[in-house]
Amino acid sequence: MLGIQTVKMLQTRHPIVVSLAAGLIAGAVSGKTDKFFDRFVSEKQKRRDRRIREASAHEMAGPYIASKLLGKRLSPRQKKRARLVFSVAYGLGWGLIHSSLRKKFPTLSRWAGLPFAVPFFFACDGFVAPLLGVSPNLRRIPWQPSVKEMGNHIAWTAAAEMIHRMAARAR
Repeated sequence: MLGIQTVKMLQTRHPIVVSLAAGLIAGAVSGKTDKFFDRFVSEKQKRRDRRIREASAHEMAGPYIASKLLGKRLSPRQKKRARLVFSVAYGLGWGLIHSSLRKKFPTLSRWAGLPFAVPFFFACDGFVAPLLGVSPNLRRIPWQPSVKEMGNHIAWTAAAEMIHRMAARAR
């Protein structure tokens, strides 16, 4: 899990460092849960999903944004790099957002952050991704991939909550 060095670092650093670490670690956790939850999506639902979009909004966002910024199509290697950059930026950004919102509205941190996780999913997959053109709206996406993505957002938030709680106890 988390090494003793990470916990010591979280003990002594500014709350922003905790927020950033929570976002990055939560991103790594949700990457693992994505693979786990994918087993529960039927092949039929996966085929329907691939007819609507090339990949999930999270997988598409990095290459889509990089392609727009660079004004060109990306090679497979560039797409892979863009996904990594997006994942890191996503984790850092949402780590800061989550931290500030849970501080302002402590109710969001109850039940391992579930009150944050559900709106987080709808904000990302239901609003931002369609707005940017990364993914169609949720009504077009088959239900099983959407439930899988909701599970990833719940896992992300629970992991971020765990980091915040560990840091608070270590102080």
